[in-house]
Amino acid sequence: MPVSIEDVAKKADVSISTVSRVLNRRNIVNEKTRKRVEIAIDELGYRPNVFARGLMLRRSNILALVLPDLHGEFYSEIIRGANLRARELGYQLMISSVVASDDGSTVLSAVTDHSLVDGIAVMISEVDSQTRTDLAKVKTPLVILDSDVEGVKHDSVVIDQRQGAAAMFRHLIYNQGTKRIVFVGGLVTNFDTIERLAAFHSTMDEANIPISSNDIFHLDYNYQTAFELGSKQVREWARSRASVFAANDEMAAGIIDAAIELGISVPDQLAVVGFDDTRIAQMTRPRLTTVHVPMSSMGSSAVDLLCQRLDDPQRPPTKLTLQSELVVRESCGSDF
Repeated sequence: MPVSIEDVAKKADVSISTVSRVLNRRNIVNEKTRKRVEIAIDELGYRPNVFARGLMLRRSNILALVLPDLHGEFYSEIIRGANLRARELGYQLMISSVVASDDGSTVLSAVTDHSLVDGIAVMISEVDSQTRTDLAKVKTPLVILDSDVEGVKHDSVVIDQRQGAAAMFRHLIYNQGTKRIVFVGGLVTNFDTIERLAAFHSTMDEANIPISSNDIFHLDYNYQTAFELGSKQVREWARSRASVFAANDEMAAGIIDAAIELGISVPDQLAVVGFDDTRIAQMTRPRLTTVHVPMSSMGSSAVDLLCQRLDDPQRPPTKLTLQSELVVRESCGSDF
């Protein structure tokens, strides 16, 4: 039979409430009594009931992380960073996902105010009125990743998307002499795509290079759809000596493979660059010029903000901006 808190109290000759105070708030019990209780706990091998303890303290030491997907290195790196930091701070991490096709109820079910979750970090790639309403109902500390949601009380961790994308476009224009850039992004409503496309327009305008609507494509961040697009377009792109900006490394890899399959040399005939700097960037041949996004830091920073909010619920909302960085490799024709 498992050892109970009553057994500990009896062995230490104290009340059950004293044992509870030793377990939960050691500093309010005098040292002599505390040591007696701790010796009894060790000798009996007592392990507290985490569920009951959480109900009593209204704290569970469990944090939730909700992402648009759990597949792929981008998300796994966010999870890795969040999990490592949570463990360092004495928390466990619960992982869930929500996809763009959900109607908003899944978001609510994933992040609603459960007593066993102390705080929630959530990444929403697109926000509609239903999602905004759902998130506004969340009562636990909330950190939103990669964006801000108007009308919702939250802290946030965002990436400076425009700075990284602009650095890439300037590299292609001023260092590589590109006169035509093809933009291959995600869905037109996707936050990341919106920011990177804005950088595309502003940088091309800065360089007085016109943009054709035929050079902007909206896909879904997946290899296969980019491969299919590349199979149709790379010959024409190569004839005009275009450079292709893919809004993530996976799509860049799809376009490179399509070019190779059709006998088009990257970068000699067609320059291709990506975004995120996942392991794919170094696995492609040629290795991929891309923009490094601190994915692991995004996860760990979200946990830090949640814990800061738990310690000080009344502090003003915090927005933490992480910088992205150009990483030059061979796929655009550069030596490095």
